Amino acid sequence: MKLKMSRKARENMLGYAFVSIWIIGFLIFTLIPIVRTFLFSFHKITITADGIRQNFIGMSNYKDAFLSDVKFVDVLIEYVGEIILYVPIVIVFALAISLILNMKLKGKGFFRTLFFLPVIIISGPVMEEFIDQGVTSIQGVDQMSFYKDLIFALPEFLGTLLNTLVNSFVMILWFSGVQILIFLSALQKIDRPIYEAAQIDGASRWEAFWKITLPTMRPMIILNIVYTIISISTFTLNEVIIVIQENSFSSTTGLGYAAALAWIYFIILLLIIGIFMLLYGPKKENPYGEKIKKQKRKGGRHAKVSQ
Repeated sequence: MKLKMSRKARENMLGYAFVSIWIIGFLIFTLIPIVRTFLFSFHKITITADGIRQNFIGMSNYKDAFLSDVKFVDVLIEYVGEIILYVPIVIVFALAISLILNMKLKGKGFFRTLFFLPVIIISGPVMEEFIDQGVTSIQGVDQMSFYKDLIFALPEFLGTLLNTLVNSFVMILWFSGVQILIFLSALQKIDRPIYEAAQIDGASRWEAFWKITLPTMRPMIILNIVYTIISISTFTLNEVIIVIQENSFSSTTGLGYAAALAWIYFIILLLIIGIFMLLYGPKKENPYGEKIKKQKRKGGRHAKVSQ
């Protein structure tokens, strides 16, 4: 007896077949190392000629990370400040450029390629060479008297963030290539008749931007925020990652301590994404919109009853 499968069932099976390859790769090459790293974080790891020796020490690695390792705490605080500073700049810059490139301009394809080109060519060694040559900073600002007075007047934490912003402002903008393309795709999917109807009702371009463009692009803004946080957090020149790598090969701390640092960094990264999602995530529907929906449902029920 032959079993007949519906078209939807066949499509589901085909989808599962494609996804299963990724799931198997994730389980073998990602999930197993993650679990093993988590177990390593509770051990003192010693690499010998006979193999890896593990000595269980409980939460000592996590305690040492916050109570003994001053360098890790400092770079972690700087990382949080940089994320808070960098993400809004990248999102606003990418949104502004995408709005400009969405206009009727000559050579739009060239400018789109120009803004996306850094995403292709930039890597750790290339960026490091740019930093050494001072290409990523705003030239001459650090020599101005008002800037020096401002750094001196600000608290040390804010002064460090401002100095980081000036020294790496160009590098921050280089992180915006993918975000520009995502915003462009979202802008091109907005129906033009919506703007025409708003213009007929007397709405200005500024009002149309706040009432139509931004609400429509909200999902893409959230996507770009998450992408920007992850791309900055996983960049090879990130100071936190450098500290973790240094401890991985250190004879005094070792792989177990580096695993604990990596998990602390991972948890803080998730917390930052969660905070941004709470601030910019999906909002509850307007209560007036819910009332209208309820009225429509009631109207539909009354119509059915009358029939």
